Amino acid sequence: MAYDQERLAELLCSRLCHDLAGAVGAVSAGAELLAEEGPASPMAAEAVSLLADSAASMTARLKFLRLALGSSSASAPAEARPLAIAYLTKGYPQGEWTLDWPADQGPAASSDHAKLLLNLICLAQDCLPRGGTISVRPGEAAPVVARGDTVTIGESAQGLAGELGGLGPRAGQGVYAAFLAARLGGKVACRQGQGEVAFSLQQ
Repeated sequence: MAYDQERLAELLCSRLCHDLAGAVGAVSAGAELLAEEGPASPMAAEAVSLLADSAASMTARLKFLRLALGSSSASAPAEARPLAIAYLTKGYPQGEWTLDWPADQGPAASSDHAKLLLNLICLAQDCLPRGGTISVRPGEAAPVVARGDTVTIGESAQGLAGELGGLGPRAGQGVYAAFLAARLGGKVACRQGQGEVAFSLQQ
C-alpha cells in the first residue's frame, strides 16, 4: 500500500487534536467561569460540574485514542472493550452513539486486532452523522457494523482504499485502518445496506 506517510501522520495528529479540542475548550470555559464568579458564587457548583464532566470526557477520549492510534501493548485485547464503552459514553455524554459489544463476545484476537477494532469504531461513528448504534463482534466476518436512521459511507471510511488524494482530513483514519488490516495480512471492506454500514475483514 503506497501513501504519503508524512501526510498520514499530519492527518492523524489533526484527528487527535480535533477530538480533544471540544473537551479542552469546555474545561477552559469552566475554569474561566469559576475564576470570574469566585468559589462562593451560586455559579460555582455549575462551573465545577462542567469541569468534572469535561475532564472525564477528555480522559475517556484520550485513553481510547492512545490505544487506537498509538503503540499497542500486550494488554490491548482486554482493554479495547472498556475503553470503547467509556469513549462513547463519557467521551460523548449526549448519547449520540451507543455501543453494542457484549461481554461474552470475548476480547480481540491480538493487540493489532484490538487497534483495528477501535479504528473501525471511529469509522463507524463517521458513518452515523445523526447518531446510532455501533455493534462490535470481534470473531465475526463483519466485526463492526454501524446502524442508524441515517447512514452514509463517511469520509474516513472512504480512506480504506488507501488513497489520500482528493479526500479531506478524516480520510487519514481510514488509511490507517487499512494499514493495520494489511499488517494482519488482510484488508477491510465496507458495505452499505439498508440502515447500516458493515466493515468486514477479508484475508
